[in-house]
Amino acid sequence: MEDLSGLRKAYRTSSLVGAAVIASLFLYAVVVEVGRAWLKPFLGFARVENALVLRYAFYAAAIVIVISSRILNSLILRKSRQDDPKAIIRKLSLAAIVSMALGEGPAVMGLALFLLGGFSRDFYMLLIVSLFLEFMYFPRLRNWENYLKDLPLSCRL
Repeated sequence: MEDLSGLRKAYRTSSLVGAAVIASLFLYAVVVEVGRAWLKPFLGFARVENALVLRYAFYAAAIVIVISSRILNSLILRKSRQDDPKAIIRKLSLAAIVSMALGEGPAVMGLALFLLGGFSRDFYMLLIVSLFLEFMYFPRLRNWENYLKDLPLSCRL
Protein backbone atom coordinates (compact mmCIF):
# COMPACT_ATOMS: atom_id res chain seq x y z
CA MET A 1 0.00 0.00 0.00
CA GLU A 2 2.17 2.77 -1.31
CA ASP A 3 -0.13 5.77 -1.43
CA LEU A 4 -2.53 6.12 1.46
CA SER A 5 -3.34 9.79 0.87
CA GLY A 6 -6.85 9.01 -0.43
CA LEU A 7 -7.52 6.77 2.54
CA ARG A 8 -6.25 9.34 5.02
CA LYS A 9 -8.25 12.15 3.41
CA ALA A 10 -11.47 10.10 3.49
CA TYR A 11 -10.70 9.10 7.07
CA ARG A 12 -10.19 12.73 8.12
CA THR A 13 -13.45 13.76 6.48
CA SER A 14 -15.37 10.91 8.08
CA SER A 15 -13.79 11.63 11.47
CA LEU A 16 -14.75 15.28 11.18
CA VAL A 17 -18.35 14.32 10.41
CA GLY A 18 -18.31 11.95 13.36
CA ALA A 19 -16.93 14.62 15.67
CA ALA A 20 -19.68 17.01 14.53
CA VAL A 21 -22.36 14.39 15.24
CA ILE A 22 -20.92 13.74 18.70
CA ALA A 23 -20.74 17.48 19.37
CA SER A 24 -24.41 17.78 18.41
CA LEU A 25 -25.27 15.07 20.97
CA PHE A 26 -23.62 17.14 23.69
CA LEU A 27 -25.40 20.23 22.40
CA TYR A 28 -28.71 18.38 22.86
CA ALA A 29 -27.72 17.65 26.46
CA VAL A 30 -27.01 21.36 26.99
CA VAL A 31 -30.45 22.21 25.59
CA VAL A 32 -32.06 19.74 27.99
CA GLU A 33 -30.18 21.05 31.01
CA VAL A 34 -30.85 24.69 30.14
CA GLY A 35 -34.53 23.88 29.63
CA ARG A 36 -34.70 22.09 32.95
CA ALA A 37 -32.93 24.92 34.78
CA TRP A 38 -34.72 27.91 33.27
CA LEU A 39 -38.21 26.47 32.98
CA LYS A 40 -38.35 24.70 36.33
CA PRO A 41 -40.35 22.46 36.52
CA PHE A 42 -40.23 21.76 32.82
CA LEU A 43 -43.21 19.66 31.77
CA GLY A 44 -42.76 20.03 28.02
CA PHE A 45 -44.17 22.38 25.45
CA ALA A 46 -47.07 20.12 24.48
CA ARG A 47 -49.52 18.00 26.36
CA VAL A 48 -48.92 14.44 25.24
CA GLU A 49 -52.04 12.38 25.84
CA ASN A 50 -50.54 8.94 25.28
CA ALA A 51 -47.03 9.70 26.50
CA LEU A 52 -46.38 6.09 27.42
CA VAL A 53 -47.22 4.91 23.89
CA LEU A 54 -44.95 7.58 22.40
CA ARG A 55 -42.13 6.63 24.74
CA TYR A 56 -42.42 2.94 23.86
CA ALA A 57 -42.56 3.80 20.17
CA PHE A 58 -39.36 5.84 20.43
CA TYR A 59 -37.58 3.11 22.39
CA ALA A 60 -38.67 0.55 19.79
CA ALA A 61 -37.42 2.86 17.04
CA ALA A 62 -34.08 3.14 18.86
CA ILE A 63 -33.80 -0.66 18.90
CA VAL A 64 -34.60 -0.75 15.19
CA ILE A 65 -31.89 1.85 14.58
CA VAL A 66 -29.32 -0.21 16.49
CA ILE A 67 -30.13 -3.33 14.49
CA SER A 68 -30.52 -1.61 11.12
CA SER A 69 -27.29 0.36 11.45
CA ARG A 70 -25.41 -2.91 11.96
CA ILE A 71 -27.10 -4.50 8.95
CA LEU A 72 -26.69 -1.43 6.76
CA ASN A 73 -23.03 -1.09 7.70
CA SER A 74 -22.30 -4.67 6.69
CA LEU A 75 -24.25 -4.25 3.42
CA ILE A 76 -22.31 -1.14 2.48
CA LEU A 77 -18.98 -2.80 3.30
CA ARG A 78 -19.72 -5.96 1.36
CA LYS A 79 -16.74 -6.62 -0.89
CA SER A 80 -17.09 -7.17 -4.59
CA ARG A 81 -14.59 -8.37 -7.18
CA GLN A 82 -15.11 -5.17 -9.17
CA ASP A 83 -14.13 -2.92 -6.25
CA ASP A 84 -10.96 -0.96 -6.76
CA PRO A 85 -9.22 0.71 -3.79
CA LYS A 86 -10.98 4.03 -4.42
CA ALA A 87 -14.37 2.29 -4.35
CA ILE A 88 -13.42 0.54 -1.11
CA ILE A 89 -12.38 3.86 0.44
CA ARG A 90 -15.70 5.40 -0.63
CA LYS A 91 -17.50 2.44 0.94
CA LEU A 92 -15.59 2.83 4.20
CA SER A 93 -16.39 6.53 4.33
CA LEU A 94 -20.05 6.03 3.39
CA ALA A 95 -20.50 3.27 5.95
CA ALA A 96 -19.00 5.42 8.71
CA ILE A 97 -21.05 8.52 7.89
CA VAL A 98 -24.34 6.65 7.41
CA SER A 99 -23.86 4.68 10.62
CA MET A 100 -23.01 7.78 12.62
CA ALA A 101 -25.95 9.69 11.19
CA LEU A 102 -28.27 6.83 12.10
CA GLY A 103 -26.69 6.70 15.54
CA GLU A 104 -27.84 10.24 16.21
CA GLY A 105 -31.48 9.15 15.85
CA PRO A 106 -32.10 7.88 19.39
CA ALA A 107 -30.82 11.12 20.93
CA VAL A 108 -33.02 13.17 18.59
CA MET A 109 -36.03 11.09 19.65
CA GLY A 110 -35.02 11.59 23.28
CA LEU A 111 -34.81 15.33 22.71
CA ALA A 112 -38.27 15.24 21.14
CA LEU A 113 -39.61 13.39 24.19
CA PHE A 114 -38.06 16.02 26.43
CA LEU A 115 -39.41 18.95 24.44
CA LEU A 116 -42.88 17.45 24.16
CA GLY A 117 -43.36 16.12 27.67
CA GLY A 118 -40.35 17.07 29.77
CA PHE A 119 -39.01 13.52 29.93
CA SER A 120 -35.35 14.22 30.71
CA ARG A 121 -34.66 10.70 32.00
CA ASP A 122 -35.78 9.26 28.67
CA PHE A 123 -33.58 11.74 26.84
CA TYR A 124 -30.51 10.60 28.75
CA MET A 125 -31.28 6.92 28.24
CA LEU A 126 -31.61 7.44 24.50
CA LEU A 127 -28.53 9.68 24.51
CA ILE A 128 -26.53 6.78 25.96
CA VAL A 129 -27.73 4.58 23.09
CA SER A 130 -26.59 7.23 20.61
CA LEU A 131 -23.21 7.64 22.27
CA PHE A 132 -22.76 3.87 22.19
CA LEU A 133 -23.52 3.80 18.46
CA GLU A 134 -21.20 6.73 17.78
CA PHE A 135 -18.41 4.97 19.67
CA MET A 136 -19.05 1.75 17.77
CA TYR A 137 -19.05 3.32 14.30
CA PHE A 138 -16.56 6.16 14.72
CA PRO A 139 -13.93 5.66 12.00
CA ARG A 140 -10.65 4.14 13.10
CA LEU A 141 -7.74 4.45 10.68
CA ARG A 142 -6.18 1.16 11.76
CA ASN A 143 -9.42 -0.70 11.00
CA TRP A 144 -9.64 0.96 7.60
CA GLU A 145 -6.04 0.04 6.81
CA ASN A 146 -6.65 -3.56 7.90
CA TYR A 147 -9.77 -3.69 5.74
CA LEU A 148 -7.70 -2.62 2.73
CA LYS A 149 -4.92 -5.11 3.56
CA ASP A 150 -7.44 -7.93 3.31
CA LEU A 151 -8.01 -7.15 -0.37
CA PRO A 152 -6.59 -9.45 -3.04
CA LEU A 153 -3.16 -8.31 -4.29
CA SER A 154 -4.64 -7.21 -7.62
CA CYS A 155 -6.86 -4.62 -5.90
CA ARG A 156 -4.43 -3.06 -3.42
CA LEU A 157 -3.18 0.49 -3.59
